Amino acid sequence: MRNIWAVFKREFAGYFLTPIGYVVVGVVALISGCAFSASLLAYAKVSQDPSMHGYSTVPDFEEWLLSPFLVFCGMLIMFLSPLITMRLLAEERHRGTIELLLTHPLRDRDIIFGKYFAAMGMVLVVIGVIGVDLALLSTLVAVEPVVLIFGLLTVFLMGAAFISLGLFVSSVTHNQITSGTITFAINLLFYIVGGLGKDLPEANPAPEQWPALFQRIVGGGYQLFRLFLVELPADVHAKDMAQGIFQPQDIAYYLLFSAFFLFLTFRALESRNWRG
Repeated sequence: MRNIWAVFKREFAGYFLTPIGYVVVGVVALISGCAFSASLLAYAKVSQDPSMHGYSTVPDFEEWLLSPFLVFCGMLIMFLSPLITMRLLAEERHRGTIELLLTHPLRDRDIIFGKYFAAMGMVLVVIGVIGVDLALLSTLVAVEPVVLIFGLLTVFLMGAAFISLGLFVSSVTHNQITSGTITFAINLLFYIVGGLGKDLPEANPAPEQWPALFQRIVGGGYQLFRLFLVELPADVHAKDMAQGIFQPQDIAYYLLFSAFFLFLTFRALESRNWRG
């Protein structure tokens, strides 16, 4: 733990010794603040005359405003995660200092967890900025504490998943700009894939003249593929949880997502021994 803490302090302080930390916090404060204000004004307008906007009654505040806002904040972290993670390991490779880190007494786990926790520290700073909006909100509208807690937990878990992906990409690249670009591209791909999955027809694509066995095989494989595309985007698993609805599969998705890319990061560092 002492080594992890040493790496953590070094990396977390590095965010604020460079413009990266201030840029991330500033962008989140600006964009989330604008989104929060616009959403609140839109909700107030709808609440004044629900029928004019297609509602029979005043829409539920948590479902209409709070949940989408928190999911939006999680997706904002997704697009900012390349800035947070691009320098973690790629910069070490670029400077040639990675070998110094990989020597005794630091182990792979000390480096990976130290850098991962430092990046998650930035996520907590971002959540603190978002928490200011929620604190202002609680003075205007009565919101159940469990909803706020689950909402912030949702943003945290989304951040944990995106940071793990970015850390892995940083571990296999030699330039922080390349790392940031690739991470952004993968995040964008995940975001787009969900829409494509929903647009795929549910019907079995196998021709009717095919034998029944082949139709079942093709249909089963197609449904699994479609389900994979639909469930892959991170925001799909955040909408209900941001409303305070506990669903174990949603939490499991983020935990497994993070664990998978941390596992790949360990393998990426270990690969130096195979090449050596």
